Amino acid sequence: MIKTIILDIGQVMAHFRWREYLTDCGYDKEKIDRVSKATVLSKEWGEEDRGILSDEELINAFISNDPSVAKEIRQLKGSPEKLVQEYDYSADFVKKLKANGHKVYLLSNYGKTNFAYAKSSFKFIPYVDGGIISYEVKHIKPEPEIYQALIDKYQFDPKEAVFLDDSLANLEGAKAFGFHTIHFTEYDKAVEELKILGVNI
Repeated sequence: MIKTIILDIGQVMAHFRWREYLTDCGYDKEKIDRVSKATVLSKEWGEEDRGILSDEELINAFISNDPSVAKEIRQLKGSPEKLVQEYDYSADFVKKLKANGHKVYLLSNYGKTNFAYAKSSFKFIPYVDGGIISYEVKHIKPEPEIYQALIDKYQFDPKEAVFLDDSLANLEGAKAFGFHTIHFTEYDKAVEELKILGVNI
């Protein structure tokens, strides 16, 4: 019996729209490629979510990848409201799960500054029961420590929980602890898979 629902944020509850953002800025393809490779497609991007480096240290690391787009990198880092936008269904999704007696927790890779924006702006967040955000524990999915931190904090049985994430690697990390998993590709499909697991929604 599923008692606990674990939700990723990016691409599950909110759209990480970095490609659209760079296009909206009016950059040509070459500049988009340069900014992308220096930031969101770089190994340093994951370190933002780990929460060890300061924002300025991260910006400097991104700029060192390609100094020719330093201005664009600083602009991207200063625009969290344009990079990630909450899906229309998210708040109602959580409210329905809660109304049917489920505990709902977040488990997401997120840096401190970006999550501060999400926490103050996303309508679904006040409805969840809590969660673990990567910067808080200095570990990122799929590292086992972040799943263990969630289990330890809320003392639930992973075999009675389902984890929804858009990343197959992150789902594999959860399976090692006994979680049920759903690969989130679209909302309606995820709802149907939840129903198959016996989740009322």
